[in-house]
Amino acid sequence: MRIIDVDSHFHEPVDWFEKANPALAAKLPQMSATEQFLDIVVGDLFSSIPPAMRPDPLALVPEFVRQSYEDFLKGGEPPATAVAAGAFSPAANQPAARVEWMDTRGIDKQVILPSLGYHPYRHAVRNAPELALDTLDTYNRWAAERLHGYTERLIPATVVDLSDVDWSLRQLAHMRAAGSRVAWVKADPHDGKALNHPDFERFWSACEDLEMTVMFHVGGARAAMHPGWAVNGGNIEAFYRLASIARQLVPQMALGAMIFGGVLERHPKLAIIVSELGIDWLPHFLETIDMEADNARPRLLTMAPYTLPLKPSEYMRRQVMVSVVHQQDVLRPTIERVPEGMIVFSSDFPHVEGHQEAVALYDAQIADLGERAREQFFGASAAALMHI
Repeated sequence: MRIIDVDSHFHEPVDWFEKANPALAAKLPQMSATEQFLDIVVGDLFSSIPPAMRPDPLALVPEFVRQSYEDFLKGGEPPATAVAAGAFSPAANQPAARVEWMDTRGIDKQVILPSLGYHPYRHAVRNAPELALDTLDTYNRWAAERLHGYTERLIPATVVDLSDVDWSLRQLAHMRAAGSRVAWVKADPHDGKALNHPDFERFWSACEDLEMTVMFHVGGARAAMHPGWAVNGGNIEAFYRLASIARQLVPQMALGAMIFGGVLERHPKLAIIVSELGIDWLPHFLETIDMEADNARPRLLTMAPYTLPLKPSEYMRRQVMVSVVHQQDVLRPTIERVPEGMIVFSSDFPHVEGHQEAVALYDAQIADLGERAREQFFGASAAALMHI
């Protein structure tokens, strides 16, 4: 059985950016270790709260997490959860070691996304936006060089920003030639434009032509929350849970724009993978979008008939897959409530949200679903969608 891991990461060395592009690193305001930590843990939450209304970011981090990280910065042992996840193992960022790690688990291919590699971009967007695209270019080139000679097994993701379509097209072409097959696109409006805006048609066409799969991934989009939800008298637990609920809206809004805006109709070979944004929302979303397109039962806010040739759920079945993440998703019964092959495997290695033994864990959960369902989940479905 072929196993394709559609969402894994490299845990880049702490000094990767300074070594990859020292001139650019000198221009960008330096991001402290604490700022990087907070960006990882609560960055998505803060992105939807105006600066004047933000609480102390460290107050959003559980005490045991904060303490273990602070002890590590002072020279102590790395956090036990990160060690268990493999974040400090050679396989975390060394290609040969990663392939060996994959071989012991029967994984054929992995998509490699950034970890620390995305932080210079996020930092630049907030503090030096004129440098933001250069930081992404630096990461993409670093990833291509790091994985050179291994891209048959380790597929580098190309990180783009559609606020500059021409720049993004150049990144696609360069990285595709270097072995990339995935374009990480923020599941948000770009430059104030929805994903189905005509300005982005050239990009979707290029993804089709180059057989580059679009990925919507956590961290590359905001949780759509009114900032007032953070002003609740200091109840951090309630805010966290509201943010988790809001995060499920991110893929639904992005996919809704791609479907109802006609992008998937105009680009029938465009493939999309939604990763680390949950799976629980998927069955209800498939039902909801079909109801929105049912001309026999007009809805209050629907101002025009649905005219696309396929049902919205049929576009989803043809062109979209959603990956599961160990720590946040319960695979059953969700996988039984959606078309076979729509939910696919990922390990999220070496992040703590995932699991080093994700293959064995998921295989045990779906052993009774039958061989075809197992094959579709672990690799056959992703291989067909991604042309690999």
